[in-house]
Amino acid sequence: MSTIRPTRRPALARRRAALMLAGLPLAGTVRAQAWPERPLKLIVPFPAGGGADVAARTVADRLAAALGQSVVVDYRPGASGNIGAEVVARGPADGYTLLFANEFLATNPVMFTSVRYDSLRDFVPIARVASTPAAIAAHPSLPVKTFGDLVALGRTRPLNYASPGVGTGPHLFGQMIALATGAQFNNVPYKGSAPATADAVGGQVDFIVSTLAPMVQHLNSGRLRGLAVTGARRAALAPDVPTLVELDPSMARYDVWYGIFAPSGAPAPVVARLQQAAAQVMREPEVAAKLRAAGFDVEPSTPAEFTAEIRSDIERWTRVQRDAKIPKE
Repeated sequence: MSTIRPTRRPALARRRAALMLAGLPLAGTVRAQAWPERPLKLIVPFPAGGGADVAARTVADRLAAALGQSVVVDYRPGASGNIGAEVVARGPADGYTLLFANEFLATNPVMFTSVRYDSLRDFVPIARVASTPAAIAAHPSLPVKTFGDLVALGRTRPLNYASPGVGTGPHLFGQMIALATGAQFNNVPYKGSAPATADAVGGQVDFIVSTLAPMVQHLNSGRLRGLAVTGARRAALAPDVPTLVELDPSMARYDVWYGIFAPSGAPAPVVARLQQAAAQVMREPEVAAKLRAAGFDVEPSTPAEFTAEIRSDIERWTRVQRDAKIPKE
């Protein structure tokens, strides 16, 4: 009877496999340390030349320096930001394509039935870059001097207000004020802040709720009467205009925020590298100074805090849409 001796090959193969597996984390770490190895693309879903463009380019330039690779700004306007957002959400999740977004990530899912992304599930925040308050301003022909006068008049008859568009934050915030005060405010949507401001100056509407920067020259010239800004503090661009919270502590604060996002499937080491580089950029005094000069507030937050802010905004606008019975588009 022959004796069958066990071969050593299976044991040797197991040891080799174990060594190979043990080397995988190291290889992944090396790859993460080498990233990025080619230029990045920052998708901006707004037209060039606006306020978002200034903020995006300011941060992109410094982010490129921090990462050691160029960051190309790629404009994809249209569909209230949805086109650019879908490009990032459906594109390669390798960290090389990022999204520069604002509050539309919180308003579009509430107001549009055709949104093909989930703002919380499909994106991971890299950095909260900046914010800007909205302003409430009336045409001088309207017989109001203060925000309180506006509310009192709106309780006696309907007033029309211009906003940058259906489903935008200013549209919803105007309805939020109406719900809180019992005033009758009817939204007149425009395709952006510039045409909304132009018609407010021309007297085609009673008042306007929109971002502050396009209104400043008209506030200074008296062609619009500033009634309130919606941020936590008075705006440097309009220091004589009180905040809503200052006038009535029960009123909610509202800011249009801007931030950078990666697709949620991006590798964790890459996301961490991006967050680290963006945090470094946001600590640079010259970046903050340039953003403030363009009318932005700079209030950095952690990615977790930014996520919580977006979730809170979605919940707030959902309540406004429901309570004001605003039809979805």
